[in-house]
Amino acid sequence: MTNSDLLRKAIKDAGLKISAVMKALGIKSYTTMRDKINNVKNFTVREIDILCVLLRLTVEQREQIFFADETELNSVQEGA
Repeated sequence: MTNSDLLRKAIKDAGLKISAVMKALGIKSYTTMRDKINNVKNFTVREIDILCVLLRLTVEQREQIFFADETELNSVQEGA
């Protein structure tokens, strides 16, 4: 499961706009990108690899963003 908040923060911290990320991933529809960020659709392994390079994510950040389980997401949301 994608940690949407951490992904949005990583994009912002990298100084990128969603449109630039979409272009790098080859995603043409904003709706598709929104659905992937919000866990309606899954990112592919290829897309995760591209995002890791594009956003300069560490292995730990990658795990936190793309492989979060529901209990981790709930604890992050409750602590916000």
